[in-house]
Amino acid sequence: MAILTKVGLWAKVAIGIGLVIFVHELGHFVAAKSCGVKCEKFYVGFDVPINIGPIKLPRTLGKFTWGETEYGLGIIPLGGYVKMLGQDDDPRKAAEENERIKLANKDATPGDETAPTYTLDPRSFQAKSVLQRMFIISAGVIVNVITAVMFAAAAFWYGVPYTPAIVGSTQPGDPAWLAGIQPGSQVVSVGSIENNDQLQFRDMRSEILEHGLDDKTKPVSFTVRKDGEDTAYQLIPTLRYDPKKVAVAIGVVPQLSTTLDSEIAVYPNSAAAEVVDSSFRGATAIAMDGTELPKNGDEIYLTPITQQMRLKASEPIELTFLLTDKSEKTVSLPPQQLKSLGGTFAVGPITGLVQGGNAEKAGLKPGDQIIRFDGQDQLSAFALRDLAYERDSEVEIVVQRAKEDGEPEELTFTVAPDAVSSTPEASGIDLALDRYGIAYTASNRLASVDEGGQLAAAFEPGDLITRVTVSWADDAQKKELSGFIPPKMLNDSWDIDDFYTVPMLVANLQMLPTGTEIRVLGAKGAAADGKVIDTVVKLKAESDQYWPERGLRFETVKRIHRAESLAAAFSLGYNEAVHRGKGVLRFLKMLVTGRLKADLLGGPVAIFTIAGSHAAEGIPRLLMFLTFLSINLAILNFLPIPALDGGHMVFLIAEAVLGRPVDEEWQARLTMVGVLMLLGLMAFAFYNDIARLVG
Repeated sequence: MAILTKVGLWAKVAIGIGLVIFVHELGHFVAAKSCGVKCEKFYVGFDVPINIGPIKLPRTLGKFTWGETEYGLGIIPLGGYVKMLGQDDDPRKAAEENERIKLANKDATPGDETAPTYTLDPRSFQAKSVLQRMFIISAGVIVNVITAVMFAAAAFWYGVPYTPAIVGSTQPGDPAWLAGIQPGSQVVSVGSIENNDQLQFRDMRSEILEHGLDDKTKPVSFTVRKDGEDTAYQLIPTLRYDPKKVAVAIGVVPQLSTTLDSEIAVYPNSAAAEVVDSSFRGATAIAMDGTELPKNGDEIYLTPITQQMRLKASEPIELTFLLTDKSEKTVSLPPQQLKSLGGTFAVGPITGLVQGGNAEKAGLKPGDQIIRFDGQDQLSAFALRDLAYERDSEVEIVVQRAKEDGEPEELTFTVAPDAVSSTPEASGIDLALDRYGIAYTASNRLASVDEGGQLAAAFEPGDLITRVTVSWADDAQKKELSGFIPPKMLNDSWDIDDFYTVPMLVANLQMLPTGTEIRVLGAKGAAADGKVIDTVVKLKAESDQYWPERGLRFETVKRIHRAESLAAAFSLGYNEAVHRGKGVLRFLKMLVTGRLKADLLGGPVAIFTIAGSHAAEGIPRLLMFLTFLSINLAILNFLPIPALDGGHMVFLIAEAVLGRPVDEEWQARLTMVGVLMLLGLMAFAFYNDIARLVG
């Protein structure tokens, strides 16, 4: 059944992409026919000969002739073409094509050497006026723009499912967290998208990504609505670099619902996995500890459950779910003991403070090192986070700060709690003392090691852990966890750095089974003597430390954007097409100016993969992707590159200005250059596709 579903999914994708190519070529075909041009071929895909050694592949998947035109599906599904008499994109055939359309001139006067000896076939492309040829060349692009609007209009008429741009939480230390943006805020404007109370989270994220890559020093405008009041911010996106990608964000996490994932409701090897079975897939939590969860209109947000799980990290929580069959079931969610390597990580320096918050007002600064919190000086990174969350009154914080001469000094501050920011699970870059508006790092230096444990045989407090490598029991175990933990941990060693941080490492360790063998590499003390530590430990569950997030996988809040009328649908469709067109133009600008890495380009594999993910969400989302693809095809095809429609338009404009066609030999040469450029670009895109698959 799963195979049939997959086949059906890819069939939808193939039909959708084929339709975009078909309507583009249909535009050329209808325009040519209306101008009296003979069309010899109409193909979706290219019918080129492919020989692999002695194996000769067929040029087409099927073809037939109707009237004077041959219609077919080419063996290479990378586009399509209409072959008109007197026009061929292959520069090698230019001379041959020019000879084909020459007819003897019966009206030529014998002996008159100035008179042309031939006329052009009246049904050839070259025999038509410049305006007619411009119309034929531009028709494909025009039709793509029209169908883009129609695709989007149909999607909005049917109803587009989307994740709204509601702030569920903010990542500690990132711009949104520093600005003090609160959970539950509705994003209504970001960058060039203004006054949209139905803004999609993915569009917000794309806008921030494009803005950050375009100019990493310029703030992006960001407006949120909370309790009917709009607040505007100017936020500079954070850029974090990884060997394989660039992450650009402002640290906004989407609002989660209380509905469990419809396919996999729990994370592997978690506390939830012990009590939640397959009957809970797609179920919605409606009550906690016997009390009905509050609603936001028709929606229930996860925030109350998250807060309770933290406050009662060492206690069970009772959740009542409404199952997909409309029955109710209650489950007791046990606490989850923290899985560790056998030690705790030290508290790193403060990285950020909520702007205008009590910690900033008290005088704390980024770079300060917390050494005592509320009288406790035996601190570890995660224990400090949980300790601070339990407090709801003023606390005394002692920090170590470097003086101007470089010597450290101890300073004491009294800080009152702020509004709770409700940061997400600790799997990002930094941690936070949520109630006090303080973000800090988790150092890879050990704060403590379990006495008598395996780690203690090689490490001691103050030593550094620099790399971990998981010893997988078998391929089945790796397969079970693929998709949950990063490929870096799955297939390689986890080197702790500015991108793959301690919080990310600890979060991923929670999904491994207790007893998993892990090789740990590190360095003694400050590593001044260069001594490397290398040992193997088994993952253990700590008896007195807990992981508040217990392994339930909740979906984001989902809504449907449905047009109220046909006119509204076309208005939304037009706006969507314009927005996507601006995005493509911005992408091209960044690519040409070098602000965007070329390895972000994708080829057919990337297109089919993205289309497949959209198709899996339903026909409306596939239609929205086809809108983007149609606009993409229209703009790229109209670039002034010989062999593309835009290149032909340049030649025609030159002909209109000069009063004569551009020299045929020069056209052929420039077209050959354009073909080689396109082939090189296509090869590079294929390389990127393969690199992503391998990676």
